[in-house]
Amino acid sequence: MRSWLAGLKRWWLRRFRGYVAAPARSGGTSWQQHPAGEMGFTCRCGQAQAFTQENYVIRERDHRDACAPQFSGNPLDCDCPVTDARYIRICSGCGLGHWRQA
Repeated sequence: MRSWLAGLKRWWLRRFRGYVAAPARSGGTSWQQHPAGEMGFTCRCGQAQAFTQENYVIRERDHRDACAPQFSGNPLDCDCPVTDARYIRICSGCGLGHWRQA
């Protein structure tokens, strides 16, 4: 019963608060999702922060034939369309990760 309630709590936090805890005993980062239109946010520790262009991370591209990185090995040479990108920021105060869909 205790594990079922813990699972229900994880689901609730993910679904309605956008919070995903790191796996138990992993030492990893916990993450909080923010709505796509928000650039500024307040962390749970109270620090006001904002997503900037430096926090923009391209996760996946739709590579075309004769794409430059296929030959040079440098992904920055590619001008293929972006299919998945996010803004990712880790709080310097508490270490909680924040992200939002770009």
